[in-house]
Amino acid sequence: MDYKNIFFDWGISDHYGWGIYGLNLLLWGSKNPSFRTISLKPKPQFLYPLDPITQKLFSENASQLNSGVSMRDGDYMLLAIGNHFDNKPVKKSLKRVGVIFHESNPLPPSEVKTLIALDGMIAGSTWNQETLLEMGVNSKLVIQGINTDLFRIQQKQHFQDRFVVFSGGKLEYRKGQDILLKAFSIFSQNRPDSLLISCWRSPWEKMLASSVNASGICRPLIAQDSVGQAIDNWVYSNGVKPQQYLNLVATSNQLMPEIFREVDLAVFPNRCEGGTNLVAMEALCSGIPTALSANTGHLDLIKGNNCIPLLKQSPIEKFDEFSTREWGESSVDELVAVMETAYNNRSQLNQECIRESVVNLSWKNSIRNLLKELDTI
Repeated sequence: MDYKNIFFDWGISDHYGWGIYGLNLLLWGSKNPSFRTISLKPKPQFLYPLDPITQKLFSENASQLNSGVSMRDGDYMLLAIGNHFDNKPVKKSLKRVGVIFHESNPLPPSEVKTLIALDGMIAGSTWNQETLLEMGVNSKLVIQGINTDLFRIQQKQHFQDRFVVFSGGKLEYRKGQDILLKAFSIFSQNRPDSLLISCWRSPWEKMLASSVNASGICRPLIAQDSVGQAIDNWVYSNGVKPQQYLNLVATSNQLMPEIFREVDLAVFPNRCEGGTNLVAMEALCSGIPTALSANTGHLDLIKGNNCIPLLKQSPIEKFDEFSTREWGESSVDELVAVMETAYNNRSQLNQECIRESVVNLSWKNSIRNLLKELDTI
């Protein structure tokens, strides 16, 4: 056989980051004759129906696993790693390579020791690569990708008479939706035509959503059986009128361009990103003026005048079990000013320049870079 198998241990989906990575690793990896990519979790979780060709590829992947794929010397096992790594044993003949997006900085010494023992590491951002090196862990840099055909510049269809602010990413303290909500609640008081669209729902929402209360910036989110209703109540209790808020249900990646086409300003005041923030990348690829906190993984996206950097970043001493060195707390006042400027000058950034800054970060290029780096391990 003149190819190597690449097994990966994370899921495939169209509505969360790792799943979208897995989807594109399987699709684009299958196009390289030197490798065969195989998901060890062959049951994909999709909100939107698959096209027939993609369905065929998934069926082939499942068939390979069901018939028993032999793991051979020199094959790769890619391991998804965040802030904790469950080091499960695999055949010693496989090259074990970690793919990491970590926010805790530094990682505990026991975690670092485990990472050093792997055959290789792939870091999802320059910040991750640099922080790992400070801990004594060498890694290769591979930025995640964007579907550059799907995410593109479009014209509004439904909200031509509204100023639409978008906030995306799973609802949690680290993503900074509390900062966004506080700023929008102030801004929207004198802007009745403003509309906040949130895409915060996730498979982990019942575990993570209440963490937004940790800052004390907003009135607290009160947990209840319906997370969607709890989010609505949280937004309204912080002074945003019902007609100024749209709470999206969990949305397929395939359908996000229909949301982005209506957006005037995307806002990501995230306290930390281990990677480069996939939703923010997709907003930029759609040509949307985007406000990004100037910290951690976001720094890979901030290039000249392609976005609106949130420069006032206060240090965060600690959060929960995380070590928060180099995390940043965005300023509510700065974000309110950004919203006002964007409202009064909606053509402040050139959409083509925004898109051009990330258009080379396609999934095709990302997976090609990943395979290239693996070939050196």
